[in-house]
Amino acid sequence: MPSTADGRRRARTSHRADPPGRRTSAGPEWNEYLSSAAVILAGVLVVIGFGFVAARGLSGPEKAPPLDPPAPALGDVRAPAPAGQGLIPLVSPTPTTPASTPPTTRPVSRDQLRIAQGPVPGKVDLSKEGESDWVHWGLDGTYSLERDKGGRFRILEGTPTAPRFRHSLSPQTFTWIGGDPVATTPGTRTGIRTCGQGNGFTVTAPAGTTPRILKIYLGAVSARGKLTARLSTGKSTGSTLLDNRGGTLRTAVVTVAYQAPRSGQVRLTWTTDVAYGEGCAGVALEAATLS
Repeated sequence: MPSTADGRRRARTSHRADPPGRRTSAGPEWNEYLSSAAVILAGVLVVIGFGFVAARGLSGPEKAPPLDPPAPALGDVRAPAPAGQGLIPLVSPTPTTPASTPPTTRPVSRDQLRIAQGPVPGKVDLSKEGESDWVHWGLDGTYSLERDKGGRFRILEGTPTAPRFRHSLSPQTFTWIGGDPVATTPGTRTGIRTCGQGNGFTVTAPAGTTPRILKIYLGAVSARGKLTARLSTGKSTGSTLLDNRGGTLRTAVVTVAYQAPRSGQVRLTWTTDVAYGEGCAGVALEAATLS
């Protein structure tokens, strides 16, 4: 029978003969520990699974999460906001205005007329002052009319009223060159006159969008004369008075500055408003210039 010492040597030899990395079977104590741990782990998993199933049963069927709202179509600026949030203001796109013809605007009205009265200088050069035209009345007779040869008849006299007379009473002198039918004169004091209330003269000149100045040299004897100016293509009017109770001729120059909205005429009416004397009381006319 082998001895106890031989048995021990065989046991040690058996352990040393196992190859490296290979574990020997565990003893009965280690197996008991593993079996207990497996039982506990299985119990925990069962409890967790039961709780999950119970929770789903109490909350009812699960709802699918809401989908993101679709992106707005082009031009759509009103997208619904998510529940529980206020509306988010969106900037409205700037509308594009189609190209169109600009609205037609009325031109600014040039309907203007101003009247000023002043004294007559001692000598008046009609050809120098009247850049566009000039006229003079009464050099050679009651119905004589001297005018600018190149003035193209811009200044015209209307139908005269009777009675009508030539006079040489003007305290001033009038000169010109380049006239027709009288080419030149060193100076004349002549003119024409009429008698009685309501009688007088009319003078016209062209009007338009170009500013113009018409000067008329006139007078009154024992009368109050009234000059009225009016545009044929506008609403502007103006007037002035020349009063003389004496028996000698009182003269003045009336300057009419005007501009019309379109082509037309300016019309001047110079009449006896009041006749003071019993003789030939009335208004007189000497010359006119246009520039």
